[in-house]
Amino acid sequence: MNEFTPYVREIVLVGGGHSHVQVLKRFGMKPIPGIRLTLIARELHTPYSGMLPGYVAGDYSWDDIHIDLARLATFAGARFIEGEVIGLELDEQRVLVRDRPRIRYDVLSINSGGSPGTEFWTNPNVIPVKPIGKFLPQWQSVVSRYEGATGVALAIIGGGAGSVELGIAIAERFPDVFEISLYTGGSNLMGQHGQRSARLAKYQLMQAGVTVVENFEVVEVDQTSIKSMDNRTVQADVVLWITGVEAPDWTEKSGLAVDSSGFIRVAGSLQSISHENVFAAGDVAELTGQSRPKSGVYAVRAGPYLAENLRRYVLKKSLRTYRAQKQALAILRVGDGSSLGMRGTLSLKFKLLSVWKKYIDKRFMQKFEDLPEMVESVDGLPKPLRENAPSSMRCGGCGAKLGADLLERVMRRLEIQADRRVIRGIGDDAALVDMGSSTIVTSCDSFRAMISDPYLFGRIAAHHALNDLFAMGARPKIALALATIPLMSDELMEEDFFQTMAGALAVFREHQVNLVGGHSAEGAELSLGFSVTGAAPPQPLLKGGMSAGDQLVLTKPIGTGVVLAGSMVGKTSAKHLLAALDSMDLSNAKAVETLRKYGATSCTDITGFGLIGHLSEMTRASNLHAALTTKNIAILPGAIELLGRGLESSLQDNNEKALADFDIDGGSGASERIRVLADPQTAGGLLASMPQATAGACVNELVSEGYAYASIVGEVFSDGPSRIELSN
Repeated sequence: MNEFTPYVREIVLVGGGHSHVQVLKRFGMKPIPGIRLTLIARELHTPYSGMLPGYVAGDYSWDDIHIDLARLATFAGARFIEGEVIGLELDEQRVLVRDRPRIRYDVLSINSGGSPGTEFWTNPNVIPVKPIGKFLPQWQSVVSRYEGATGVALAIIGGGAGSVELGIAIAERFPDVFEISLYTGGSNLMGQHGQRSARLAKYQLMQAGVTVVENFEVVEVDQTSIKSMDNRTVQADVVLWITGVEAPDWTEKSGLAVDSSGFIRVAGSLQSISHENVFAAGDVAELTGQSRPKSGVYAVRAGPYLAENLRRYVLKKSLRTYRAQKQALAILRVGDGSSLGMRGTLSLKFKLLSVWKKYIDKRFMQKFEDLPEMVESVDGLPKPLRENAPSSMRCGGCGAKLGADLLERVMRRLEIQADRRVIRGIGDDAALVDMGSSTIVTSCDSFRAMISDPYLFGRIAAHHALNDLFAMGARPKIALALATIPLMSDELMEEDFFQTMAGALAVFREHQVNLVGGHSAEGAELSLGFSVTGAAPPQPLLKGGMSAGDQLVLTKPIGTGVVLAGSMVGKTSAKHLLAALDSMDLSNAKAVETLRKYGATSCTDITGFGLIGHLSEMTRASNLHAALTTKNIAILPGAIELLGRGLESSLQDNNEKALADFDIDGGSGASERIRVLADPQTAGGLLASMPQATAGACVNELVSEGYAYASIVGEVFSDGPSRIELSN
């Protein structure tokens, strides 16, 4: 008998800060049976603040300074939800997330950081340096905007160690582009670190060409200048704000005990002093009796204690006490290969400190890069039987579909009776049925979850189900649901069911589709399917309607199958996963309207059998042939790389059998550019044929409507064989 431990408690982590990444790593190394983790974070990658100046100076790449939260969550067995937290409902134990339903928790941990200069955020000229995830794209935009310029007035509002490091880093990287001034509200730069540190910092700033202006308390910012309390006005084309961190506005409104600045008051156990099932660490927390500066070093050191106390709390054990250092060592990157080490009022500058700092930073990041491999296991089978065992790593989404040849064999064995009322049945995207008074189009689709966010899974499942009707040019009207929810505590089963259906219902509402009923059941894993019915158009788009000379238009990129397969084993980067999710969450409703407007002659949606499999269905149904040009086919970022590393969907091998219908010009079927054509798609794009005279205009309109990767990918002709033109 297989042992199975259902989830009975949920720990929700708000924010992907320096403490929470350690919680995830430690729970991944030593999970607690029955405990599920959910991470809610605004970005899929979390930056390490200690490496920010080095990144700005050009010492590190973007990837060097970021931890991949999606990959880390996969390792930890945690759900990952990309979203911005905007509040809490403590009595109901709910987290409010922008643009989606509330998320339930049993235990809540907050490590979301804070932001400076919030009163000036409405000014587009002001760029807060925290949160760093928002700062980096804004800074890159500034760099691009002023590329090739000189003498751009850049004001840094600050005075602490971070502003010194950032000013020197920018000056070092862009010595001619920016004229940098550092404005402090007081008369003592880096006051908490003593006079010697201030003198050394001022000297390094001067050497870098950064002007220090003290006693300049900024009270007003416009498009070209900043103004001080004593009415001094100076030019400022760009303003970087790096003063003291301010708490998120929702913490004080939540009902948690907070200090006068809105930071969550916690005991030495990192537990809220007002709500025992709420924990907090990092900038968002105020450690009662141990007040410390808002610095990443304290969040890093609190991480192991937070992980241990979350574990102890759910197991009803006594909690440990975190005692923060009174004076932490700060190492500032100050240019010319040197660093400034400070502890309290003591300071020392030499180059060996830079080597040590890089070692410390890289060692911390490596903990979250070098994650143990997820190994498949067939240990439950006797050795003689293992060679016939299927892979235990099975894909979700359309990668979980049965292979085309297996499906065809079963359909041949079944005795399905013909009925004159069925105008189009098995073989097309949906069935066309004459009901007497009207003709309907109906179809169904179902698959198991391929992502951990149930709301987003529900959205994608709904898009996928609607696509069969869109491919025929039909308008969906009603839907029936079939949901399977894994065994857990009643509260968790209810929450997962609600989140999944809420996501689907949001998509149905966007398309004026009514959910009229369905069925739910308990099962081994989360799955969702829909039967969708709509009104048939006067002239439905069928797979067999192609004409010789038509062009083939594809509305979306391909590659979701391998990207999702890689994500299951922690190999897909978060940014590549996000691109795939965005593509799957894009409706095809507008696309089919445009395709019909420009005279589409046939259409299908690209799903489980991949682009090549579904094109083969169209050519056979039309008794014609087709040529694909690989250079025109948009492929999701990361898909080719993952295939090259040996990752693939569990349906890939079966799908590649369709390549036998095509001659390959310029390569072989072993090429990743060819193999990706057989990659199974979930909520994929539409493939349509249309007259050559209108195809170009159609693609232009599709792009303008938001289908950025729409393109002409091939042509239809009468004399075979079909072929694939492999070109760069």
